Amino acid sequence: MPTAATPHAPHVVVVGGGGTGGAVAHDLTLRGVRVTLLERGEITSGTTGRHHGLLHSGARYAVKDAESAVECIQENRVLRRIAAGSFEENDGLFVAITPTDLEYLPRFVEACLACGIPAEVLTAAQAREREPGLGPDVLAAVQVPDATMDAMRLPLRFFATAQRNGATIRPWTTVIGLRRDGAAVTGVVVRDDVTGREAELSADLVVNAAGPWAQQIADLAGVQVPVRCSPGVLVAVRGRWCTMVVNRLHDSGDGDIVLPQRSLSVIGTSSWVVDDPDELHLPEDHIHTMIEQGARLVPAVAGAEMRAAWSAVRPLIGDSGSTTGRELSRTFKCFDHAERDGVAGFVTISGGKATTLRAMAEATADVVCRHLDVDRACRTRDVPLLPHTAYRSLVEGGPGSAPRRPARARSAGRRPPAVRTTPPDGAAGRDTGATRTLRVYRWKPGDAPALVDYEVPVEPRTTVLDALRTVRRAQDPSLTVRHSCCHSSCGTCGVLVNGAEVLGCVTTLADLPSGIVTVEPMANAPVLSDLVVDTTALSEQLERSGRALIRASADLGPGLPAPTQLEDCVECGLCVSACPIAGSDADYLGPAALNAAWRAVAEPRGADPEAVLAWVDDHDGCWRCHLSFACSEVCPTGADPAAGIMHLRGALTRRHLVPHRTRDGTRTSGTEERTVAR
Repeated sequence: MPTAATPHAPHVVVVGGGGTGGAVAHDLTLRGVRVTLLERGEITSGTTGRHHGLLHSGARYAVKDAESAVECIQENRVLRRIAAGSFEENDGLFVAITPTDLEYLPRFVEACLACGIPAEVLTAAQAREREPGLGPDVLAAVQVPDATMDAMRLPLRFFATAQRNGATIRPWTTVIGLRRDGAAVTGVVVRDDVTGREAELSADLVVNAAGPWAQQIADLAGVQVPVRCSPGVLVAVRGRWCTMVVNRLHDSGDGDIVLPQRSLSVIGTSSWVVDDPDELHLPEDHIHTMIEQGARLVPAVAGAEMRAAWSAVRPLIGDSGSTTGRELSRTFKCFDHAERDGVAGFVTISGGKATTLRAMAEATADVVCRHLDVDRACRTRDVPLLPHTAYRSLVEGGPGSAPRRPARARSAGRRPPAVRTTPPDGAAGRDTGATRTLRVYRWKPGDAPALVDYEVPVEPRTTVLDALRTVRRAQDPSLTVRHSCCHSSCGTCGVLVNGAEVLGCVTTLADLPSGIVTVEPMANAPVLSDLVVDTTALSEQLERSGRALIRASADLGPGLPAPTQLEDCVECGLCVSACPIAGSDADYLGPAALNAAWRAVAEPRGADPEAVLAWVDDHDGCWRCHLSFACSEVCPTGADPAAGIMHLRGALTRRHLVPHRTRDGTRTSGTEERTVAR
């Protein structure tokens, strides 16, 4: 890795902490530029963390949007190389289920091949053999190199690498103005939502990478960018009902993708346009369409329990005449406002896909470096990215952190609130006018903790996270809370609700007892600000465990390759919050790290199982656990850390009691081996 930029290097401020902003910061730091990245919430909390997690092959756009298709397949290959281990490389199927779909097949295959996208035509029998979850109406299919990724953790690898190379990442920092010198932009005016202080930050150039909010930032410079905000509804159901990404073989439409992600199946998506990306609703008919259309491809999703429904806003390049967003290209564009509008020192990047974030960053960095007279070529096609666990927000672990909040005494029979997936008849999708009181823990560095009540509007599907976001948007922008994916895949929104560890994104207010809903930060970790706790120790332990993010899943049968999938553990830390030992012993590794260690032992994927076992074979390791099973009780994904700890103990017991050969070929007794391990 290169060294950080020198103090005299040009300084660029990047506005927007989504995947594109992180990739821009990564590219510029590799070219020796000093970078400060600003995000009004948590990193990836806008559009980036809420897409369905598809690494596009480009096939979806090959017929009508060849430019986007070529971008996708090229970046698909680059990302697999620089971010190896981040993807479920299970491929995708485009499935024909009607005669009209079948007529579309030759044109689809021809377009894919013209864009450089491998496309293998399968008969109905071949398709069902490779993907047993398909419905009986399949007439034919085309296999392409789609893949599944973690919407949050892939971008975190860009942030981690940029930060390691000197970039400053500042979440919960809202840009409220731009510094000007005549027609030139010379910096930004920001509000720190943790401290409440406003300040000016000078820059040689400002990059607007705010995605759907790009026009709001452009307004501060007095320029226009042709960005259309196009939301889409997605639905996640419990159960992994397909192995590959299953697409409908037709022009893009509603509910025509079913994607496996961890132990969920994600169905997407609808499309419409809005003026304000913060004013999103969840139309009930869109949810029903997702289930209905998804079930035509993978019938099992129709009977599956709904885990979550949410919407995400695409920042598409196009004019105001678009009514649905589907008619707009998925390509990206970098706007050089010096050339376009006569406003120097200001560049906007928008459009594109999560798959093309690196290419978007390269195009932007080329423009930036031309203006700053930085003569260094892009290196991001070849530089491997650090693991996502290497990312650290600079506010984490700082001197202003509050003390660890110990876990409360726990009643033996308590469980987290159940998530109801079906609203009451007649109430779905309608604003009932009802409200609930949220009593939210508030704490900022230098202040005394307090519980503050907020009255929030409630609809049938309103979650705790929805309510907290409403508070931040409409009542108190200083409230800080982590969130990203909205369907229990990222794990960032872990909180205590009425004293129970839950993910706010899948805990609906309608499922909680009547009365005040109390929301507090997780226990057993230092509080950084309000509901945000310091997860540095957890990330460091997970990185040390050597656990791979992608693991092998169950064998499908003779002749079929074992598929891969993302780890069940979403690194939320709820198990640590619930653990009574973690509350009394700061040196205890904790259930999340121990479960990760077991996964590394059970399926090494490059880790050294002996070294991992030696690490956990300690008083503060797996022997410290008293098996209260609180960790598994609160786990939102069924990762079952208590079972992982028991497996570790079993492996260590066998290791100590059964003589075996060491690496140099000599035989040792269990006692001798333990001495070596410790």
